[in-house]
Amino acid sequence: MAAQYKILVFGAGGMLGRELMAAPAPNAVSLIGLTRSHADITSPEQVERVMAEHRPGLVINAAAFSNVDGAESEPQAALAVNAQGAGNLARACHQAGVPFIHISTDYVFGGGNQTRPYLESDPPAPINQYGLSKLRGEEQVRAACPRHLIVRTSWLFGALSRNFIHLMLELMRTRPGIKVVDDQVGCPTPAGDLAQALLRLATMVLDQGAADWGTYHLSGPLVINRYEFAQMIWAEARKSLDKDMTIEPVGSEAFAAPAKRPTYSALDCAKIKNRFGLALADWRPELARIVKTLQEAEMRSSV
Repeated sequence: MAAQYKILVFGAGGMLGRELMAAPAPNAVSLIGLTRSHADITSPEQVERVMAEHRPGLVINAAAFSNVDGAESEPQAALAVNAQGAGNLARACHQAGVPFIHISTDYVFGGGNQTRPYLESDPPAPINQYGLSKLRGEEQVRAACPRHLIVRTSWLFGALSRNFIHLMLELMRTRPGIKVVDDQVGCPTPAGDLAQALLRLATMVLDQGAADWGTYHLSGPLVINRYEFAQMIWAEARKSLDKDMTIEPVGSEAFAAPAKRPTYSALDCAKIKNRFGLALADWRPELARIVKTLQEAEMRSSV
């Protein structure tokens, strides 16, 4: 690419946003990260202001109300960000004539009796307010900006923001045994790998000026349950923890979480591989690196 392309990243302070800003930008691409303090996406005026100020060639929306349990007690707040906010960005992109990449979630699906990974063509059926708000956001994006790519992902983890791995490591350090649900099946996805794939996708769109617009799935390749994920974390953590510990599989009813979780929300990612050549690699080496990084940070902070 000879031109200098500018990508505007909304939600730069979140888990995926931070990974996007930390990833090496492709040649001839500059990233500008915006947090809520720079622009509140629930405000059309603020969105229009930063779009006019930066004049990007493409926009990535990684901003979200991502507190799944919190969305149950604050459904309007979740809708404001995940639905109206997404719509504000989509309309601004359409008005500016720039393509829009919007990040969505496996939680638009409910699980039910599902036994195979979800296709993009499967009908959404969210079972919690978070999933509903993200589905409403998808609908607003489709209605407002024809040149869009909605990328659904799942079970994000990484070192830069708190997630399932942080919680597991804290419990593993401090308890002789833990309980983890085994009736929630999905695809853990390293946020860093996803960020790099999204930047490759954005570069292809910018370079070609067009794309096969629509909805795609992009997540890690392993379909496992939370209990199995915890076992994999423990296999790495125990290398530097001088202790024995048990992990007991339990059903979701053992935890009184405000929001129901899908029993099965694995995503089929063949479509994005076929159309764009994108697929995430086996993340177990990345898991080992993240666990080691977090444990070393904990050791330094406790000295």
